[in-house]
Amino acid sequence: MIAKFILLFLVWIGLTNSLEIEELIVGAVVAFVVAKFFTKDDNMDFKKLVITYIKFTPIFLKKLVESNIEVAKIVLNPKLPINTGIVKLKTELTSDHDKLLLANAITLTPGTITLELDNSDLYVHLLNVDSLDREVLQKEVVDALERSLL
Repeated sequence: MIAKFILLFLVWIGLTNSLEIEELIVGAVVAFVVAKFFTKDDNMDFKKLVITYIKFTPIFLKKLVESNIEVAKIVLNPKLPINTGIVKLKTELTSDHDKLLLANAITLTPGTITLELDNSDLYVHLLNVDSLDREVLQKEVVDALERSLL
């Protein structure tokens, strides 16, 4: 639990970009509550968790930029070429923590929203379904992020 608290607190500091005492107190309280009451996987290795996040972050940022560009192209096109849809994709991740991280990362990329996570199934709403082949969609939406978490 202490390792999770430290990691969450460091993320809080990074996101708020502030070392004011009020921010630090709120961050410590939030990190403690999340670490204590909303995590159940106490055997997670802190070192492994940090390495996973270090590997995951650049891949996520790359997907974030690519998605922003794609959504900007759609929005700036006068014909607004969208083909929305909900697709069922699979994940090979076994840890609830990793599945949740994957689902949230998908939601944070523009043009996609994870609607439901059911065991190894992800139900994702896509702004533009450009292929009816599930393998192509799996590769575009899930695989790169998932590989960094495996």
